[in-house]
Amino acid sequence: MSTKRLCAATVVAACGAPFLSQAAAPANGAQFDFFEKKIRPVLVESCYECHSAGSKKVKGGLLLDTSEGLLRGGDSGPAIVPGNPQKSLLIQAIRHESKEEDFFMPPKKDKLEEAVIADFEQWVQMGALDPRTGKSVAKAAVWDAAKVADHWAFKKIANPPIPNAPDPGHFIQNPIDSFILAKLAENKLQPSPKTDKRTLMRRVTYDLTGLPPSAAEVDAFVADPSPGAFEKVVDRLLASPRYGERWGRHWLDIARYADTSGNRGGGGRQAVYPFAWTYRDYVIEAFNKDLPYDRFIIEQIAADRLPESRDDATRLAALGFLTVGKRFMGNVNDILDDRIDVVMRGMMGLTAACARCHDHKFDPIPTRDYYSLHGIFSSSEEPKDKPSIADPAKNPAYKDYLAEVAKIDQEVVRYGHAEAARVVAGMIEKAGDYMLEAHALLHPLEPVAAGKKVDLTAYYGIRARLKKGLRLELAYPWAVQMKAMEDAKKNDPVFGPWLRFAALPEDKFSEQAADLVKEIASSPEVNPTMAKAITATDPKSLKDVAAVYTEVLAALHGQLKVERFAPDQKVAFDITKTDVVLADESMETLRRHLFGSASPILPDDATVTRSQYLFPRMKAAIYAKVMGLELTHPGAPVMAMTLVDKPVPKDSPVLIRGEPENRGPVVPRQFLSVLSGEDRKPFTDGSGRLELARAVASRDNPLTARVIVNRVWQWHFGQAIVTTVSDFGFRSEPPTHPEMLDWLATWFMDNGWSLKKLHKVIVTSAVYQQDSRSNEAGLNADPANQWLWRFNLRRLDFEELRDTLLALSRQLDPTLGGRPFALGKLGPEMVKSKYEGPDYSGLKDNLPNRRTVYALVDRSGLAEVLNTFDFADPDMSTGERIMTTVPQQALFMMNSPFVAEQVRILVASSEFPASGTDEDKVRFLFRTILQRAPQPEELELARQFLGDDAGNASEPAPVGGKKNVQPATKPLSTWERYAQVVLLTNELIYVN
Repeated sequence: MSTKRLCAATVVAACGAPFLSQAAAPANGAQFDFFEKKIRPVLVESCYECHSAGSKKVKGGLLLDTSEGLLRGGDSGPAIVPGNPQKSLLIQAIRHESKEEDFFMPPKKDKLEEAVIADFEQWVQMGALDPRTGKSVAKAAVWDAAKVADHWAFKKIANPPIPNAPDPGHFIQNPIDSFILAKLAENKLQPSPKTDKRTLMRRVTYDLTGLPPSAAEVDAFVADPSPGAFEKVVDRLLASPRYGERWGRHWLDIARYADTSGNRGGGGRQAVYPFAWTYRDYVIEAFNKDLPYDRFIIEQIAADRLPESRDDATRLAALGFLTVGKRFMGNVNDILDDRIDVVMRGMMGLTAACARCHDHKFDPIPTRDYYSLHGIFSSSEEPKDKPSIADPAKNPAYKDYLAEVAKIDQEVVRYGHAEAARVVAGMIEKAGDYMLEAHALLHPLEPVAAGKKVDLTAYYGIRARLKKGLRLELAYPWAVQMKAMEDAKKNDPVFGPWLRFAALPEDKFSEQAADLVKEIASSPEVNPTMAKAITATDPKSLKDVAAVYTEVLAALHGQLKVERFAPDQKVAFDITKTDVVLADESMETLRRHLFGSASPILPDDATVTRSQYLFPRMKAAIYAKVMGLELTHPGAPVMAMTLVDKPVPKDSPVLIRGEPENRGPVVPRQFLSVLSGEDRKPFTDGSGRLELARAVASRDNPLTARVIVNRVWQWHFGQAIVTTVSDFGFRSEPPTHPEMLDWLATWFMDNGWSLKKLHKVIVTSAVYQQDSRSNEAGLNADPANQWLWRFNLRRLDFEELRDTLLALSRQLDPTLGGRPFALGKLGPEMVKSKYEGPDYSGLKDNLPNRRTVYALVDRSGLAEVLNTFDFADPDMSTGERIMTTVPQQALFMMNSPFVAEQVRILVASSEFPASGTDEDKVRFLFRTILQRAPQPEELELARQFLGDDAGNASEPAPVGGKKNVQPATKPLSTWERYAQVVLLTNELIYVN
């Protein structure tokens, strides 16, 4: 057991082979969801126009609207090779790897985002599961009415009688056991005996709180012989605030929770959610106070519509369920699709989002129903100003926050001046070209109707591309100022001549321009330099006049560097009081006119700070600063990410094939037809969200109670009664125990939709308290344990593992709620992020030893350690984490600086018997880490390790195998290394 460095051999010896087994492949249901959410919408939106049966001309002979067409490919051969993205022509085409642009899909200007390309590569790597059949021609699906009526999930929830199963072994402790025992008898199986009290204590403590019990708690339970001892433990755990943190995290998987939007970069796109954490805290509090589940649903869909929210604004945080999802770079229909999916799949187990482009291929959900839901959410909007859910003045850090805001305001002014200087420099360098462009914007070829306001940006898409090198941010201010001078009929000394030339009719320009030149030459109102330059030419067109302005202003620019304007002056670019004075009096007059406080072309401070057209980079910079401050500063106001109804709700049209420009009939806002019956009525209360919420949470809805009961069962037993936990449609697996599922759903609703009561009835059952050890009869008859003849082993997820390490070292901070902290000290490869939004580095010191549920979840750059330990994909609602066992998990335990820090703290603690015998120290570590005493053989192994390891202490290798040139930490001592070995055991990693 001794080595000079922890290695794979050590892990195999200490942890067993499971750590080094192959990762489990995702289930077909997960692959189907991946295709429907990430692949099919892109094919429809970006590929079908040229590669579907409905295309006017199929390019390259390639049809991508069916699975068969995709595999067959086009003129160049098969489009994909399942399992091999590198050899798949489709992947090469969307990567734009070919030297021939004709092979680019989509064309060069519309190349897919890198994240989307990565999705396609992952899809092909997984085997390219594709459920599509037939042609993509829009047609109504036909569902067998009898099949729909007979499907178990669409039937009304029954209240079946409790079976009278023979129980010679006195197994039954509550009605759940009767259902389980009846199925076991039917399959000629026997339940396992009850597990020992220590194991049961550890199992239920992890189950309900996500943390290990203390050794004292285990001892107390083992020593308590009273019949109600276990029930007292369960009640204590359910009353603990740690319960809400554990079970709230389960729900956050369903809600696809993240603190960032998934958008890359700035502009107007929101990259970070400064207040997503208020939804996370709402969920944790709801679980802790046992908010009835039906009420929990209604608040998350329509809290803003409830009268109670007027008195208690904190309820508004519940709407984060809808608003913390991915933002798809601002694509409105994708955002609405995400909200439809999280409600339908997350709460009712229906893949209604599959009906976005066509009638659902499997379930009785027509496209019309999808767009009925679409209308509900498109009639809702996020308010410009988020509501405050706490009085900021009561926060002692609020004044400091305001001071930081003031600093940003000053930075905004300075940045704005610098940006404006850049804009002005660009204006002057190509002044004539921009003046012509402004003229084109102000005087379009098609006349504007009388009284209609001219939209100065309406023609940019047509005009600006005609002049390479010109930009809207520079053309726009010219047009604005020229329009202002035209409206004021001001005889400007510099631009007055331009306005007069621009007013000449094009067909008589040359004839009338000559007279105008003579007038300008003798006019005392025109700047001498400008007058001299105009009279020196014989303009035949407005373009010739523009060339004069370019020449004059270029000469001025050559004598005066605009970029050097002082950024701290009261009025933007007022350099009339600077020591820069040009020798030529006429040029000095021109300088003062163009760059003084009354300049006709320079933007003032207000325009600089407001204009999204002038300074898009400034807007992004301001946004990043403000969002970063709101996310990280402890004194920032606390706000809710809400939705509100639009003033005028509107029904949505069906978008044929999901294409926004291909509109079909308008459909009313209403609930799904398969669940509403023949008397379905449209929603009329505002957007309809509150009516939708009540329909979802209704006792008459056959899905909602079944779905949540099934989820809770899965989170307790590691497997669900219905294994397709987020799909209760025709593709679902039938329930293993249908009568028990309905009995539990009925019992749940009869008991006030109380999740805590549901937990208690489950964990106090005999089936929950079974031993987890296998036996030959059970393995032969039911290797998958679907009939639950024993309890299932379960590996700790990452949150439980990290929290356990902190708890064992007594470093776990019990602080509830608040802003997130950034994961750190896990190793460089473990926290690598691709985040490109506002800075959240200030979170690194934000109570980093709190529970992992409070860690920041970065959707656009998920910490690698989370992926390693199978964290839920925040891009979509996740009902089940596909747990894998891979070497990287063991490497984390072996090499992470975080793990090393915890063992150092543990061994350095005052509780560690530093002056005791080696056996005393081993016993302390076993009792602390595993809550038990070591066996004799374990004491012998410890003696061997300690004897062989003396003098071999070394620093753990950093994750990834790269050796630090300058080690950040000192090497682990022998006892620290031994403590780490105990942490590496399967007994810690697995709950049995």
